[in-house]
Amino acid sequence: MIPFYELSSEERQALTETAIREKRTLLERWKALDKPEAQHWSARAALAAEFLKDHACVADFGCGTMDLAHHLLPQQRYIPVDVVARDSRTLVCDLNTQLPPDTGATAAALLGVLEYLHEPLLVLKHLQRRYKLLVTSYCITDAPNPLSNRREHAWVNDFSEIEIKDLFIQAGWHVEDERLVDDIQKIWRLKASI
Repeated sequence: MIPFYELSSEERQALTETAIREKRTLLERWKALDKPEAQHWSARAALAAEFLKDHACVADFGCGTMDLAHHLLPQQRYIPVDVVARDSRTLVCDLNTQLPPDTGATAAALLGVLEYLHEPLLVLKHLQRRYKLLVTSYCITDAPNPLSNRREHAWVNDFSEIEIKDLFIQAGWHVEDERLVDDIQKIWRLKASI
């Protein structure tokens, strides 16, 4: 299978628009994920690990190349969850068609995933019932240097910072900390509201 970013911009947009109409995960995007494409995710994973350092067990939803595992402390247990198996530990779950599995972890990471969800509020609500802490990121539409064509990245939604924070509130999350990762995305440490 050809890696997603080896396709033309037009081909990527067309695949995304089809996935939006069908309300499905664009598996073509994830089956051929390669390490060079994911290298720029390391800064985000490092920030996430800092936000997660006080939790003994972390579930990484949308684990991709599992970069977060390299930034966690040695004593922290890591549970990878993704739409395709990344290794023998991976819990396979398509968050567009399934509820997040119960992992037994107290904290969850959802890095670079919300952009691909057709119903992000549903996923955020379900995670809030199972985890005390969620670290999540999103490429907001009003970032200092937002990407102009979100569909060529397989993103199926478009939220500003205020809109994404409103989703957090609706789902029962309280923002404890937030930072810009770079010019296009923010990361939040969210605590489950009691």
